[in-house]
Amino acid sequence: MKTFNPLNVSSKFAICGLPIRMDTYKYCTFGCKYCFSNNREIMKFDKNIQVANLNWLEKKLDKVLSQHKFDDSNFLDVLIDKGFDFHCGGMSDPFQPCEEQYKITSQAIDICNAYNRHILFSTKADTVYESNIRPDLHTFQLSVTNVANRTDLEPNVPSIDSRLSFYKSLKKDGFKVGIRIQPFIPNISNLEIVKMFEDADNFTLEGIKIVPQNKEHKEFILQTTGLKATDFTQMGLLNLKPEARLKMYEPFIEYFREKNIPFSIADNDLHHIGTNKCCCGDNLIHLSTNFNNTAMIKKYSADYKIDDIGYELQCDGCAQCKCNQLFTSNRQEGCITVEDFYNKRFDRKSSPFSPLFLYKPELCNNKAKVCECCNASITSGYHIIDSQEYFCSDDCLHSTYSPEEYMGLCENNQGYYENSLT
Repeated sequence: MKTFNPLNVSSKFAICGLPIRMDTYKYCTFGCKYCFSNNREIMKFDKNIQVANLNWLEKKLDKVLSQHKFDDSNFLDVLIDKGFDFHCGGMSDPFQPCEEQYKITSQAIDICNAYNRHILFSTKADTVYESNIRPDLHTFQLSVTNVANRTDLEPNVPSIDSRLSFYKSLKKDGFKVGIRIQPFIPNISNLEIVKMFEDADNFTLEGIKIVPQNKEHKEFILQTTGLKATDFTQMGLLNLKPEARLKMYEPFIEYFREKNIPFSIADNDLHHIGTNKCCCGDNLIHLSTNFNNTAMIKKYSADYKIDDIGYELQCDGCAQCKCNQLFTSNRQEGCITVEDFYNKRFDRKSSPFSPLFLYKPELCNNKAKVCECCNASITSGYHIIDSQEYFCSDDCLHSTYSPEEYMGLCENNQGYYENSLT
């Protein structure tokens, strides 16, 4: 069976308070039809379970935490040394059905427990298969999209009654447990979820996403939700337009505020809405970064400056860590360190960690897109999907991307010329 290194720094470190991503499996046997992770193009050629390399995990923690041997420029090692929580299950459920057979998550927990590492688990499961979980080290974020047992969407997910029982047992045993309504599915996800788990330690909402290159996935989501392709906008993946998402979230937000329930909106352009400095929920976190955009908003307001980020990066010891390896060569733009990355991209409206990226209805008014190079307002031009960049001409495009780099983006369905950008 193939193995992989279970700890990685997420390339979304600028917008995620828990950038240490821990996965114990690749591919997920829950088989949720809406899952953008399992429907990505990268998963197209290998639908077999891969498991975490536990020997690598033990050696990594021993080297960093026991021997204190690491390079200050190694981003992962610095984050581990600083004690930031691991987020387990961001890409594949740690307690999916195959855990009963392989016990990979259970073994990983035992390894991490020996070093007193704090872990937030994201799961749809109703059991931890006798893993040695501890309330002082572990918290849970249960993913719930509906309370109607929609097996057409989640064919292998336990019933809602079974998951509710699991939730209650965790709470009884002293664990902090949050509910993540992700994906928030229009016309399916409703307030009954909140009312069923009203004593949860946090709620997080995040909208449904479509993999644009996967025609079958796209058609399934549109048919299931009754939405049209024009209701979505491309932000790497296809996301519901922010005004539509916000309208759907409003009853939830009002309910949370009325009941004084901690909550977050995990959509990148709505991070300014909520009560937490980490979108997973502060009650579930032992230690999260101070330089992620949600934390920046909470401390400095939604108009935080690059100097504010610089200060927090220095405090967290991450400014000079290398991060270029987290991005494909055509997205590195000469950046080597975390500090380089922020300085290069902070002033772009296309950067999810920039205050300019946040959706503020009062400032929108259907403005034309702006060229990244010359700042001209444009209604047609080149569109780089992953970074949401726009260019008005060949000269402006090639000031950032060489012809070869742009062709590579086009081949990966990440670059287009659009006649209408309004």
